[in-house]
Amino acid sequence: MALIALTTANKVEVVESYVQHTAPAAEAIVAGAPVRFDTSNGKFTNSNGTTAPEARVYGIATKTVAANEPLTAIRRGKMDGFDFTSQAYDATIFVSDTDGRLGDAAGTVSTVAGRVISAWSQRLGTAADKILSVEL
Repeated sequence: MALIALTTANKVEVVESYVQHTAPAAEAIVAGAPVRFDTSNGKFTNSNGTTAPEARVYGIATKTVAANEPLTAIRRGKMDGFDFTSQAYDATIFVSDTDGRLGDAAGTVSTVAGRVISAWSQRLGTAADKILSVEL
């Protein structure tokens, strides 16, 4: 399994958001990380695919934050900033066994985070960008 990197360190861009939620972070969280609710305090914490409780992902973090800072996570929407050079359009993206990371193969508990889709820009015009359609 290959982990999905960001094209710019610690930065993603929300293209469209259909469902999102904002809550404090229980720990430091990096943009693009899958997050879940910490059941002891209701804050966002990094998620991973190692166990069913860890794999209960709410959404994908929109920015990098320190513990106790507010964080918005996208549950359904489209996000740019991931390096999908090695993935084809319509490839499934999973929650990795590595805490706070997405991957191109299922973790121990298979949790789909979304799919790679095309995004076209009228200014650029000739080639599509690959973005993440978040489908949690």
